Amino acid sequence: MVTTTRLPLAIMETWSPEQKLAVYDFCRLISEILWQHDRDGLLEAMVRDDHKRGFEHSGDLDNPNLELPFDDDLPF
Repeated sequence: MVTTTRLPLAIMETWSPEQKLAVYDFCRLISEILWQHDRDGLLEAMVRDDHKRGFEHSGDLDNPNLELPFDDDLPF
């Protein structure tokens, strides 16, 4: 069964699909601009927040590429 989360503001329930799309597009644009402007600062803040919540990032800082968990020996 699929459930949807209620919208945080009651007024949002009255928005038309076009209004919701406009807000979504605006938020996506703002996100992209913030990411382009301050990617490193945002990543550092995300890692700090993860540490506060008890999640530790592991990995080799000199080799940031993650290994893929595939054991396939397919002949490509």
